[in-house]
Amino acid sequence: MKRIICLLSLLFALLHCAFAAEEKRVLIIGNSYTFYNDLPNVLQALSTKSKCPLSVESYTAGAMSLRGFLDDPQHAKARQLVESGNYDWLILQDQSQTPAYKPEETMDSVRRWTAIAKKNNTKVMLFLTWAHASNDGGKISPLVAMQELTSTTYCKTAVANKVKVAPVGEAWARWYKKYPEKALHLDDMSHPNPAGTYLAACVIHASISGKPVKASGSLKIGKQTVIRVPSGTAKELQAIANATVKGFSPQKYLDKLAEREDTLPSAAAVKAKLHKGMPIEELTELMGAPMHKSANGGRKTYQFRIKEAGELVAYCNNSDTIESISISIPDKPVEIIDVSKL
Repeated sequence: MKRIICLLSLLFALLHCAFAAEEKRVLIIGNSYTFYNDLPNVLQALSTKSKCPLSVESYTAGAMSLRGFLDDPQHAKARQLVESGNYDWLILQDQSQTPAYKPEETMDSVRRWTAIAKKNNTKVMLFLTWAHASNDGGKISPLVAMQELTSTTYCKTAVANKVKVAPVGEAWARWYKKYPEKALHLDDMSHPNPAGTYLAACVIHASISGKPVKASGSLKIGKQTVIRVPSGTAKELQAIANATVKGFSPQKYLDKLAEREDTLPSAAAVKAKLHKGMPIEELTELMGAPMHKSANGGRKTYQFRIKEAGELVAYCNNSDTIESISISIPDKPVEIIDVSKL
């Protein structure tokens, strides 16, 4: 009987080992968007009771870019960590403005990091970040053009290097469409508050595991609480994260942009229609609804998309008469047109 009990105990132990989820080792390289609210520990705590447990480390420096981590001798340890081969996943987070306004730099940096990671049998995931935002009377409005440029760069480089994307910024944009009064940004309209970090952790975990996230709003490592958000908010954040990850792929995102590009006016077509005293309603008939609008000190601003991933901004007086136009297209000089003098 004792022998049978011992054999059964051994069998149960072996079965437990067979079905227990293997802990994945993760390294995040990034800056303040990663170390604010201690995202690495939040991600690890989030994973503790899931079927995809993670052991998460990070190498971070404020305002640092992925290129800086590669080229600055002061940060040689970042490369050494990846070359150690001790990680299953490398998560890359570039400086917040670089993907939007220096896309070639981000794409080159990811290519170089990916080559190092693949040599060491480490998978790569890109931490697609959120855009800066504005606060208009308690309602948060992300900079739509910045988010689109950021997402486009991360998706292009993901497809080019055959790596995965955690669409955190896309989840933030989805959140603000539904809950514009519930901030994910701090007052600087750049860095994340605890809810923003919680959402980022949910998106990253769902992207790694391929499974929807379910977790408490109070996350712990051992007895230490690493983050706390209200339970109702946590459920809302998880729902947004799961919906975003489920319907996202870098190629799908790029295909959708390509389809929309065909419907947008060109800069030349818009310039041909401009005239002195032009009301914003007339421009809207040509451009469609603005992607963002704001008012400040007697001046109103309307932002529109144009071809070539461009942005057109109309500056109006209180009567909504256009006074000037700026046209921004990546890799081209910004063009300013004084409509009042046409």
